[in-house]
Amino acid sequence: MLPVERVIGEEGLSATPAGLRLAMRLPWYRSLPFSTVEVAALAIDGEPVDLSEAQVEYDGASWPLAELGEQTNRFWFVRDSAFLVLPGRCLAPGSEHKVALTINVNPPYIPGMKRANPQTELLSVN
Repeated sequence: MLPVERVIGEEGLSATPAGLRLAMRLPWYRSLPFSTVEVAALAIDGEPVDLSEAQVEYDGASWPLAELGEQTNRFWFVRDSAFLVLPGRCLAPGSEHKVALTINVNPPYIPGMKRANPQTELLSVN
């Protein structure tokens, strides 16, 4: 899989005291403002995950996923992972789960373009 096709980061899925933490990668060939990125869907073991309480962590900062479109001055660099935090969700460390994530990108320099980027992986909880 080419780096621009990957949306699940190498760090994978982790159990934390706050909930689950999923590494995400920017599926584009150059850095973009977070406001041009949309976490369109997440399913774990075939069950859609409610993202209404989800948070995004990146470079020491955290904000609600619902505010992603407002992050016009915060850039996601192509070599960095961002993390999707799912408060209150629990999975046992070491257990394996089928994770399906779709991230859409809307590059600001290509008006009207919306590229959907799905990826499904079997991940072991760290």
